[in-house]
Amino acid sequence: MLNKALVFLFCILNVQATWAQPSEIRIKGRVTDINGLAIEDAFIYSSDNKYFAYSDASGNFNIVVKTDEEVVVICSYASQNKLKKFDPNISRSFEWNIVFESAIDLKTHTVRPDLDRVVPGKIVLDPRKVERFPVVQFEQILKSVGLGVSQSAGELSSAYNVRGGNFDENLIYVNDIEIYRPFLVRSGQQEGLSFINPDMVNNLQFSAGGWQAQYGDKMASVLDVEYRRPTSYGTRARLSLLGVEFQTENASKNERLTYMIGARYRTNQYLLGSLDVQGDYKPRFFDLQSLVTYRIRKGWQAESQTTSFGTVRDALRLYIGFGGQELMQYQNTVQALTLKYRPNSENEFKWITSYYNSNEIEHVTVEGAYFLDQLESNLGSSSFSEPKLRLGQGYFINHARNDLLAQVANTSLIGRHSHKLGTTKWGLKGQYENINDQLKEWRYNDSAGYRVPNNDNFDFDRYVNAKNTFSSARFIAYVQNTQFVNQAYNLRVNYGIRSNYWTFNNQNVISPRIQLSFEPFKKFNDTLKQYRTDQFDSLKKKDLQLTAAFGYYYQPPFYRELRDFDGLVNQNLKAQRSIHFVVGSDYNFEAWGRPFKWISEVYYKKMDNLVPYTLENVRIRYYAQNSSKGYATGFDTRVNGEFISGLESWFNFSILSTKENITYTDERGNIVESGYIRRPTDQRVNFSILFQDELPMNPSYKMNLNLIYGSRVPYFLTGNARYLEGNSIPPYRRVDIGFSKSIIEEGKTTNKKIKSMWLSLEVFNMLQINNTISYIWIKDISNNTYGVPNYLTGRRVNLKVFIKL
Repeated sequence: MLNKALVFLFCILNVQATWAQPSEIRIKGRVTDINGLAIEDAFIYSSDNKYFAYSDASGNFNIVVKTDEEVVVICSYASQNKLKKFDPNISRSFEWNIVFESAIDLKTHTVRPDLDRVVPGKIVLDPRKVERFPVVQFEQILKSVGLGVSQSAGELSSAYNVRGGNFDENLIYVNDIEIYRPFLVRSGQQEGLSFINPDMVNNLQFSAGGWQAQYGDKMASVLDVEYRRPTSYGTRARLSLLGVEFQTENASKNERLTYMIGARYRTNQYLLGSLDVQGDYKPRFFDLQSLVTYRIRKGWQAESQTTSFGTVRDALRLYIGFGGQELMQYQNTVQALTLKYRPNSENEFKWITSYYNSNEIEHVTVEGAYFLDQLESNLGSSSFSEPKLRLGQGYFINHARNDLLAQVANTSLIGRHSHKLGTTKWGLKGQYENINDQLKEWRYNDSAGYRVPNNDNFDFDRYVNAKNTFSSARFIAYVQNTQFVNQAYNLRVNYGIRSNYWTFNNQNVISPRIQLSFEPFKKFNDTLKQYRTDQFDSLKKKDLQLTAAFGYYYQPPFYRELRDFDGLVNQNLKAQRSIHFVVGSDYNFEAWGRPFKWISEVYYKKMDNLVPYTLENVRIRYYAQNSSKGYATGFDTRVNGEFISGLESWFNFSILSTKENITYTDERGNIVESGYIRRPTDQRVNFSILFQDELPMNPSYKMNLNLIYGSRVPYFLTGNARYLEGNSIPPYRRVDIGFSKSIIEEGKTTNKKIKSMWLSLEVFNMLQINNTISYIWIKDISNNTYGVPNYLTGRRVNLKVFIKL
């Protein structure tokens, strides 16, 4: 029945209206910058949005417009526009050579009208706009800018949750190459560096739901990062108390060969010094990324991308009752080769092959002794806050020898065809995965002799010894089409379908998806233009766009979902499913003579075949059973714009409710249901502000504020306790502030060596709030369990220097 409905839907949507337009106007030309260099991917389109083309690598374009009346054609590039009127009564063939007379580097600031902008709530961000904000991880910016992103992971982690999903439910791409997170990471202290190098990014796009078929098979969100292609020499460097970042780029004279290399070194030892538990921490993180592009000949382009990122964390002899050693090492490498062929401005083909390798080591032997005391809570007592009663004392050992090697190799072919009403995209992908995992860990806990060895055998709280080795393949295909349906209201539709087959469990999932958008006031605005010709050339007008999306989003399991608490792999585990219903609005307006954008969305996600899990800091532990169903619903809104002239700021607010009903076997062997209980990521309220300001009399002095609030989230124990309403972690509250001074301002200096330079003084966690990320569970002599909170970082001051050559 579903297949018949899809066929009917595609037939209806492929019907295209025809107009009586017997004549054609052919317009051809070349797009260049002020230096005469060709501009690729300039967007040329008619004012009625019916016909468009892109400039090729040589800057040439050719657009055909069917009309018998005068038509206005627009060329848009780097937020700039050129317009020209063409009269069919004069000629049927025109030449229009376009020169953008701008001092900015056009090719590194590509922003063009997006015909695929029918995805509700899609966020497009240029990292250069937020480079002065004080953040430990770049994803903190995403948490304050992207719709529906919660704050529960903390500032030390690059992980994030979106609309009730967990860290594993987010798609991440860099230049069309999927990026994977390390498997064994337990805490944000071990991550160190985000995979995103902001100095190499041209722009990033983020969608929290209802995205198109071209993006892969996850349930929560998609982050699409595009690294830029340089046009000239440039070097950037950042130095701070947290580490060093260096990036350099260049291009040959004819721009056939370009390269970009970024290196980063980070140590969190300074930040970890604010933790309650003090020790000899020596965390070190190193990241090296490169992107090399070569135009083989006209129409052909090759790209080579290499990303190596890893962490090493040694914690030796943890004082205050701890001793031992932790060796955490995560070495991840991504290598990719892309061949791009563009025979003309209407067609483009990409062949991408990539290889991901993750070599992870988790060797831990830590022992500790503790005392649990009850403190005097009487304010009038002379011994207030001093211990008055010892509830218990204990001893524990944590031991792990875990080694994991994961290899993912894939190859894909992607095509794009631009036609008179829209764009058709398709893709084919094959992927091979190999997993080699050795898991051996145990924990022993003794509360004042509560556990006594029997015949030299320890009664472990937890003991796991498993080895898993297997290989599998995935075969993926998609096709989608974006087209105009109604010109008067700019009604656009994107519809597509996606297929994913996995050999490991022999399951194939089909994902139909559709997005709609229209501008209810466009017809009124077009009518108004006839009487206000002086405003005709203004493309930044106020406008409202309404959007809606529906789609099936399957998440076939990866290795983490397959492995249960005992290290066993469930080969029969099926894909989780989430059905998205999203309705939103996108309103551009002006206030105080400056541009603003207001985005709002209401969504509902119906989910089944879910795999229950618990969160321990940033480690996800799955039960490896499709034993749950649930939902997520909520409201997200964001206002951004120039509250201060020339400086963009963002205000986000979100409300969420996500619950699940878990089927499990109780201690008596009965199959029961938990009823709908909160999911581990059920953070009901999120609010964030990214605000920029400057001194009116001296704008070289700037202030950047990052304020975050996230309400309580559930915290579950493992075992049967997961199926009960759990405890909760206190709200996440944090204020980071930065003060910067421009020593050399870009575009306002005659210095031939240094283009820009600024200093920044950052204050992390300015209010010194103890944010809890997880708990350590200990027992007293009566076997009662207590949760001791693990806090995130406290207040720290950081000095940063930025230099651009």
